[in-house]
Amino acid sequence: MKTRTGQGKTAGAKRRSEAERAAESPEALLDRIFAEVPDTLQASDSLPEVVRKNRRERARRRLLDALAARGPYPVPEGLRGELRALVERWGQKGFEDAFPDADAFEIRCAEERAVLDAAARGDDEARFAAAERAYRRGIEARYGQIEIRGLQLSARVRQDLEIAYVPLHVEEPSDALPAAKPKRAAGRRPKGGAKTADVKAATAMLRALERPRVLATDALVHHPRLLIVGEPGSGKSTLLAYLATRAARDELALSTQEPDLESIPFLMPVRALHEVAASPEWIACAADAEPWFVEAALRRRRALLLVDGLDEARTQVAGKVLPTLTAMLDAYPGTSMVVTTRPVAAPGKDEAASRGFARARLLPMIRDEVGVFIDRWCLAAELSLNKPRGQAEIDGRAAADDLKERVRASRAIEKLAQTPLLCSVICVVHRFLGQRIPERRVALYEAITNVLLYEWDRAKFAEGAAIGKLDAHAKRALLARLALSMHRARVAELPASEVVERLAAHLPDLGRPEEEAAEIVAEIRDRNGVLVERAPGSFAFSHLTFQEYLAAMELVNARAYGELLRNYKDKWWHEVIVLSAGFPGAHADRIIRGLLDKDGDEVAEGTMLAAQCAETAIEVKQSLRKEIELRVARLVPPASPVDFQTLLDLDEVAGPVLVRSLDKASTEGKASIIFLLAMIRYEPATRAILKLLKDPSQTDRPFADYQEMTALSYTLAECAAFFMECLIEVSDAAFSASLDAIPSADPSAIEYLRARRDKEKDVRERYKLSLLVARAEAADAKSSLSSASPSPRRAARSG
Repeated sequence: MKTRTGQGKTAGAKRRSEAERAAESPEALLDRIFAEVPDTLQASDSLPEVVRKNRRERARRRLLDALAARGPYPVPEGLRGELRALVERWGQKGFEDAFPDADAFEIRCAEERAVLDAAARGDDEARFAAAERAYRRGIEARYGQIEIRGLQLSARVRQDLEIAYVPLHVEEPSDALPAAKPKRAAGRRPKGGAKTADVKAATAMLRALERPRVLATDALVHHPRLLIVGEPGSGKSTLLAYLATRAARDELALSTQEPDLESIPFLMPVRALHEVAASPEWIACAADAEPWFVEAALRRRRALLLVDGLDEARTQVAGKVLPTLTAMLDAYPGTSMVVTTRPVAAPGKDEAASRGFARARLLPMIRDEVGVFIDRWCLAAELSLNKPRGQAEIDGRAAADDLKERVRASRAIEKLAQTPLLCSVICVVHRFLGQRIPERRVALYEAITNVLLYEWDRAKFAEGAAIGKLDAHAKRALLARLALSMHRARVAELPASEVVERLAAHLPDLGRPEEEAAEIVAEIRDRNGVLVERAPGSFAFSHLTFQEYLAAMELVNARAYGELLRNYKDKWWHEVIVLSAGFPGAHADRIIRGLLDKDGDEVAEGTMLAAQCAETAIEVKQSLRKEIELRVARLVPPASPVDFQTLLDLDEVAGPVLVRSLDKASTEGKASIIFLLAMIRYEPATRAILKLLKDPSQTDRPFADYQEMTALSYTLAECAAFFMECLIEVSDAAFSASLDAIPSADPSAIEYLRARRDKEKDVRERYKLSLLVARAEAADAKSSLSSASPSPRRAARSG
């Protein structure tokens, strides 16, 4: 009884304290808050005392004016908490006069006055209109900037979306095109030609054929319920922030939107949801908005719900979020919704289980988009240094041009850069290495993982997190053991339980208890780094390259060269073997000697891998390099159909050697190598071979081809067109690069592609060939018109 009485007195005192604070005047409230701010936050030791006092008093008066602008209404508890946090942040800056957070607070208070006055009058429309203006401003302030990570660890660097963001594309949410047909062998050169289309016809054809790849904003126009599926680091969260900002500025068109009505975005991070309920109050809590305002927007058919990270739902709400939101859509027809998620773990399972959702896959960036991304990132980085805009543009352009050239010079780097997350990391590496990128792959992957493991994790993990107790070297060692165990098991993904089990086995070696394994897995679940949750309950390295790099590192540290050599015929291990030779301290000569010995007197997998190891190794004896050159020269370029078949059987392992041999080969040797690379479908050769699209050089002697010595005469441009035709069947990146290269192609290459298009039966391949031909014809017609029109100067002289 005594305890209950004491509790009753405490509760009563608490209620009285809250009531007293609610009745507290704005002046008394500010006096109390400023008095409670610790002295260490109030002053800057470098300033004279009188300056500190004057600044503090000006800050207090400014906030008092802001509260006065809010009107004669009580200051709610939430606003008082925000006000105290604002004063603390301002105190850390010495109460300097230019403080953006204070500006935002003043504006907010003035806008709230309009809402409160309308509510007091009972004018619901005026209240909604005033609240909408304030809400839109808040959305722009919260989501209208993007953080540029990795620039300054002492402060967050943010830039406007217009400067830093690159709009992303999705697959058109529609029926898929027919599956690609099987590979086919090289055929005879086709005969016949076709007329050149005019610019308008070709451009119209381009527009018609490019429909399957659409901007995410355009997809929303036709699909009011859209489920966007994207890999970790593909930019899903930033996309929703971009959509929210565009909607807040009335720059986003919706299929459900009536002509004179502007959509109002509500962004809901699923990871923050502790419960689900089909009510406006639930949406308001998730989106940090007022419940009455959310309900009014829903009733007016103006709400746009942006649901971020369906796969990140907590256990207690998993499986309930989307059905609950669907029920909300049924209750409030005319509401649009965009949901993002990672791919599901189970193959073939449909993420859009709830009815009415169109599914769209978020696509990797193509080369042009990577270029724009780099341009904008470099400009944002220069602007973050408070340079004048003109100078920032000059310096940013120089850095971006250098980086783009380096990225395009390496297929391995270019593939990594297709993901926004990894493209950002590459930009960071380039900037902090003095505007260069390591040419050796091992050094590059080390630099990238350094950024992901240290710089990014330190910014994202909470203080006291288990993974934060490991430094970058320990994290790398832990993940290297996991990578090797996965590679030995021939898997690229693992269930969460197995990841915990494998990490627990290694943590004691790093001086950490094995019990921390489960905590570490939980901490990295929602982060984008080296190891990510690719799908709910399933973990993988964010790129297979990182698994191969870390597995190679672990094997080199263990001096397990015998294991590497035993797997030399297994394609799964080829990249690990090649990377192993490139680590500092690795016995590259031993690896290369072992690979050459595996072949004996033949030229096979061992020789080709040895040649690649010699490229990645830091140091190799000259005698070994000479032996590799002599062996390779016996087969490349192939002198007979037998040599051609031997190289073809080696498949991708022969690819790097073939590409390096292109420059020194004769025209016939080049033709034979191009045919080989085409039949292997060796994508890393794309850039080198597309350069030959402009080459009209013709073969004038028979050269080795599949099962025969080809006597027909080909231009190298035609050979390159054949390579292009083979690669676009299997690679979207090769298709994108081909679109870039085709306008400058030799006429013989266009003739080849036109003839192949006319004979093609497969819908998918005909579509691609048609687009390439149309792009070439548009460029040709434009060039013809330009040459036919006299320049103004010439026209003046002739007049």
